[in-house]
Amino acid sequence: MKRDIILDTAARLFAERGFSNTPTSLLAREAGVAEGTIFRHFKTKDDIFLTLVTNVKNQLISDIEKYLEVRTPESSMEKVVSIIKSFYVFVKKNNMEFCLIFRDAPTRYGHRNDNVFLQIQQIYSYLTEYLTQALEEGKQDGSIRSALNTKDTAGMVVSLVVGLVRAMHFGFVEPSDDVLRSVIDNIRHMLTCE
Repeated sequence: MKRDIILDTAARLFAERGFSNTPTSLLAREAGVAEGTIFRHFKTKDDIFLTLVTNVKNQLISDIEKYLEVRTPESSMEKVVSIIKSFYVFVKKNNMEFCLIFRDAPTRYGHRNDNVFLQIQQIYSYLTEYLTQALEEGKQDGSIRSALNTKDTAGMVVSLVVGLVRAMHFGFVEPSDDVLRSVIDNIRHMLTCE
């Protein structure tokens, strides 16, 4: 229970102030625990950050799986659209947590063997692999054009959608369902037109 309070408080403070501007003394005070309690649950402040990013990754994967289970897309194209929509909705709903990934992770962790980097890479890999599978299925069922390089296209779509939600997060693009609809319409066109 104290561990969860520490994590919730850290997520809020890191989102509000940034990782570097959140000393553990403030975290302890805001969480209502002694500073030593933090270190009974986590080795370092970096360990808290890693735990938060790992939790976001795990929840994202779980939510996408549940969304597709409930929605059961009728075609592979609809599966592609569902993956995009579920990612978009998840990021919108978990904006505070994604602040860690969008703002603090790139500046704090950039080494390819860093655990935070690896967790974020797993988000990209999961989305890319899932989209690649849906695109391959679409080539089989005829809902996706057959000449498409599925792996490269999946990577481009993931980059586009991640870039979109990141731009929205920073206020460069106004968040709206119209923007998402436009992106999906363009992706449909790209995937189906010869």
